[in-house]
Amino acid sequence: MKRCLYFLGLLAALALACNLPSTATPTAVTPPPVITEPPVVTVAPTIPAANASCNKLSLFIDPALASSSDCKTVPEAGGADMPAFTVNPEYTELTLQGYILADRFFTAHIDVYPVQRFTELAPDVNIPSRVAALQSLIGGAAPGAGALPLLPIFNAAQEFYAHYQVVPFGTGSGIRYLTQYSQFADPVNNHEMFYSYQGLTSDGKLWISVILPVSHPSLPANGDTPPGGLTPEQFSNNFPTYIADMTTKLNAEAENSFSPALPMLNALVASLKVSP
Repeated sequence: MKRCLYFLGLLAALALACNLPSTATPTAVTPPPVITEPPVVTVAPTIPAANASCNKLSLFIDPALASSSDCKTVPEAGGADMPAFTVNPEYTELTLQGYILADRFFTAHIDVYPVQRFTELAPDVNIPSRVAALQSLIGGAAPGAGALPLLPIFNAAQEFYAHYQVVPFGTGSGIRYLTQYSQFADPVNNHEMFYSYQGLTSDGKLWISVILPVSHPSLPANGDTPPGGLTPEQFSNNFPTYIADMTTKLNAEAENSFSPALPMLNALVASLKVSP
């Protein structure tokens, strides 16, 4: 009888143990994976379809830049008795009508020159050396202190260049920069300064020249008066220092602070295409 009671007590103790809270370590729970957004891919802006053309040239002209364009084929001019700056092959010229800046020294225009014929007509200006210099710059060579390549040939000197940049276009590549030409010590001013783009088609047969007036609020309206109250003689004597200082100042200005903004002019250049 005592053995039976002992057995029953053992069973009761076991049953009680089964009802006690467990002290076992819980199984670790794996958190759900963190879902992140896919990386944002920056896509180059699409160049709008051309809305202007001139012979084999086509491009997109932002209506905020100009209202329309005029196309003409300029006849060939050459001869042994003609000054080099009056010689040219037959070429295409597109002029921007209703350009955002009016009454400037240059009209806003784009020229397309055949390299080979220009070489034949103007041996004295050595077109092949200009082409080689431009190709070198397009290829990544650093510009030096001298004048950058430009066509047409001007009867004046390049005073400076600023905001230099290599910019490709639809069927080639080239360089852009701000500059001014003069026959004397001329203050940098909004009447004469312009955006220059000089490029070559991929086959090297055509030279694209873009000349677009540009201004900046820090510059005088024209170059009639030497800055700083200097006399013309004093200004001329100090001209190299003045030009170096102005180049530094212009390079420090934001591209959007010019009128038209330089990115807008780059966009026009990027849209250029010349069919074979």
